[in-house]
Amino acid sequence: MLGLCVILCAQQQPPSLQEQQLVQRLYETQMTGSDSDFYDAHAAFMSYLKERKEWEKYYRAWMNRVIYDVNHKYFHRAFSEVELLNDDIENRHQEQYLYISNMCLGFLYNGRNQLEMGEKHFRRALESINAEKDPVSVFNIYLSLAQTLSFKRPSEAMACLDSLPQQMLKNPMYESGVLGYRCIIANKLGDRDAFERYFSKYDSIREHLPEQFNAANLEQVMVCHCLMQNDYQCALGWCDSIEVPLTATELRINVYEKMGDWERAFRASEQKDSLILIGEAEALELHLIDMAHDIDQLQTEQKKAEIRRIQLVIVGLMALSIIALLVGMLIFRHNKNKRLKEQFLQLQEARRSTEAGQAIRRAFVSTIQEKLESPVNVLMGYARIFNNPDFLLKPEERGKRYQDILDAARSIESLMDQVFDSYARGSAGITDDEKLICQNALRSPLLTLISTAEVIIDANGQIPHDEYVQLRREVCRNAYHIAASTHNLVLFSLYGDDFQTPKNDHVGLNEVVRSILSSFDVHREASPIHAEKKRLLTTEFRTSVADDVMVNTSPLLQSLLNCLLGNADKYATGGNVLVSCYAVADGKYAISVSNEGPTIPAKDAKRIFEPFVRLSADEESLGIGLPLARRLAISMDYTLVLDTEFTGGVRFVLSGI
Repeated sequence: MLGLCVILCAQQQPPSLQEQQLVQRLYETQMTGSDSDFYDAHAAFMSYLKERKEWEKYYRAWMNRVIYDVNHKYFHRAFSEVELLNDDIENRHQEQYLYISNMCLGFLYNGRNQLEMGEKHFRRALESINAEKDPVSVFNIYLSLAQTLSFKRPSEAMACLDSLPQQMLKNPMYESGVLGYRCIIANKLGDRDAFERYFSKYDSIREHLPEQFNAANLEQVMVCHCLMQNDYQCALGWCDSIEVPLTATELRINVYEKMGDWERAFRASEQKDSLILIGEAEALELHLIDMAHDIDQLQTEQKKAEIRRIQLVIVGLMALSIIALLVGMLIFRHNKNKRLKEQFLQLQEARRSTEAGQAIRRAFVSTIQEKLESPVNVLMGYARIFNNPDFLLKPEERGKRYQDILDAARSIESLMDQVFDSYARGSAGITDDEKLICQNALRSPLLTLISTAEVIIDANGQIPHDEYVQLRREVCRNAYHIAASTHNLVLFSLYGDDFQTPKNDHVGLNEVVRSILSSFDVHREASPIHAEKKRLLTTEFRTSVADDVMVNTSPLLQSLLNCLLGNADKYATGGNVLVSCYAVADGKYAISVSNEGPTIPAKDAKRIFEPFVRLSADEESLGIGLPLARRLAISMDYTLVLDTEFTGGVRFVLSGI
């Protein structure tokens, strides 16, 4: 609607009958919501203006197309249209209309919730526009800028509205639109007197001049009015009439918080997080399209360079052929040997560079591992403490404890993208799709943990006991999941370059396995995930190896066996998780881990060792337990396989010890 208002209000002279008909058709298709009808009507109107070279109206109509796409979340289309608009202005040397490109970018970034970028482009538009010649556009820019600032800097937004051209406010449509924004901002500032003053004028125009009333923000204004009157049901009713899901959800959160209904506020916060994630995915898609565009240009340049290179090679080969005929076989062999030597040196240099790059990557991941150690330990510690139903936390202590959890979760969130990026640089890198799956699998519990902790902190100990127990259980489960997953992800990245781990620990085989099993049992009983299963599996150890048998191994053996034990514990249906040690034919030893339960189909025997593979769509794990175990086994020169002949459940065999 904003784009169409700009076109109509900026007329310098009365439009022709044909123009009036085209504008009316455009308005009607914009209201019906049919994309194809709107684009057809828009193309016809643009063609009409182009034939008459009315460039101001032409570019304003183009801006109306961008606003339509942004309002309907067609961000890719909107971005493409802005690029075409900008190119058209430059090609026609109509630089005085470049402010329209900046306005379009401001609407686009606002639609994608990138408010800082939206503010930047609206201010650029203000700098390049002639305020005296075009007060309508100045009015619209200030209004859009105020909307952008209202989210985080409401005082500046109100000052921005004070800068509007006063002559425009004589029109009831413009005045009611501005008053609507003033009401919303006054509500954010908590200024009841200012709100009542603005709302009185706003409601008067709505009642006495309905045909000239601007109803663009009516629902939000009425939600604010109902909140001021403490009429929460009325406020929720107006929220239901808002067509933009994110705006409606944010307003519902405000209403629930005013009502003190923290459970519904928490659920609404989760819904808001989901909507934001969808917006981030759309923004990511736009960035990928930008990259694809740049890649296409680069490939075009490479093709041209390849053609020139081929031409030079052909000329060079012809010259070499003539020289070869004149100089003879001796010089030819000399040149051939020289080329072979250069290629050999290049291969050696490439190998050294690769090894150096792997060392740098490992050092980078090791640094991240050190940074993650503290927040991971914080989450694991709180998960184990909170899993004890006898542990009590005073209401006045909750803020500090849950703030610790919140800080740890945010610290992990800030570092995880660096871990994911390190995978792509390893020899066993992951695809973009696998990376996105991995990010979403970890980001969802992270966001849930953060939002749950924030709800508990903001409640300041006022949450009912039953609701608090439920929230604490959610915090406990997500904290444990995040801590365990983060630890495995770092190990998975750290040992992804076929890195050989030194085996400097000279220990008794039975002794070290018993120690790992004892540690795992304690770890398992403290796990909230295990507690939720409401069952206890016994862990049994059998060995045919003498207790005095010593082996050389690495501390990573514990992480490897923990992966196998965790997998066995997760999928066992009853009975024992059995760990066995025995000698094999080559004079070395093997360890097997088995459980009672369903077997793994033969077709999936190899897939289970592939990273981020889940055999069931219902699984919430990252799918890296078994792949991590195999990576660790390879780094210690061991062999880890699935025993396909075992029919009583699932058994993995680690050999070469």
